[in-house]
Amino acid sequence: MRTPILVGERDVVDVVRPVHPVASVYTRPSRDVPWGTRLSDLVDRLHENGADEATIDDVVSALQYEPATAVAVFADGGNVPAMYATPGRNGPDLVQVGAAHMLPLLEWSQEMPTCVLVVEERATVWVTVSPGRLVATVVEPVRCAAETAVAACGVALGRSCARLVAVRGSDRLVERLRDAFGPDVTVRPVRTPTAARLTGLARTTAALWTAGKVADLAERSHQPGHTVQGVDETLDALARGTVQDLLVTTGSSGGPSAWFGAKARQVRPFDDSVPPAWVRRRGAAADVAVRAALLSGASVRVLRPGLPGSPEGGLGGLCRFPLSVVRS
Repeated sequence: MRTPILVGERDVVDVVRPVHPVASVYTRPSRDVPWGTRLSDLVDRLHENGADEATIDDVVSALQYEPATAVAVFADGGNVPAMYATPGRNGPDLVQVGAAHMLPLLEWSQEMPTCVLVVEERATVWVTVSPGRLVATVVEPVRCAAETAVAACGVALGRSCARLVAVRGSDRLVERLRDAFGPDVTVRPVRTPTAARLTGLARTTAALWTAGKVADLAERSHQPGHTVQGVDETLDALARGTVQDLLVTTGSSGGPSAWFGAKARQVRPFDDSVPPAWVRRRGAAADVAVRAALLSGASVRVLRPGLPGSPEGGLGGLCRFPLSVVRS
């Protein structure tokens, strides 16, 4: 049986990269229905969604025994299989075949980001990493002199891809870290860095980040070319490589379709009359947009349905630079 894993966000790119169909299966433990019955239902739904036998065999192999925790399985017949443990994720069993359906995994992971913890003790500083939902490497605790704390923290941020730093120490150290890494990194003081306190800090910071992106969308929308909203505009911006932050609402995968190809910029709204010249597949516009964003290095922020200020049509983005610069 394949072992569920927690990996870094960079590894998620390999899951969305294929142009061929990928089966995305989300499931969680349940005592209401026997696992054998649920697995048979998943297989039926994979058949209904057009999965080939090799892909179905891959899913069955991964889920032969009921997982002890909620999991997300991505399968394509043995080429790029992946299985993620997603403890605490709620929701019914889900099956989708086509472009990898990453929204539930990304939504679950962004609720608890990785945190670099800096603890100042007299003349020394300890730097370690508190793993978030997805983490590629956990940095071993580092003891260093106070004057090298910023450098040690920078190494931990780079290795863990974290954007949050919790500091138990002097106000001077907090300000030094903010000066060194802001505004891309959030630095927050903490009195008692217990596991529960760091979890709460990560959750509240994630909520602040989401609110900030929505506020940025509203503020920049008054500046022509700085934002996009709606399926067509967002896909056009992704095709031009101008999206810095993609905002996507959960549940939007049931919306319109779009074309996607092998490269990040090979995306466009679905149009039967004028198909693109490149080798293409059809997928849900939200999944196609997420795939393009991840392949291009843009960030993805998942929004809950009904969140005030969400982009029109469930898709929107903040641009790296005004679109007029690109079009001129």
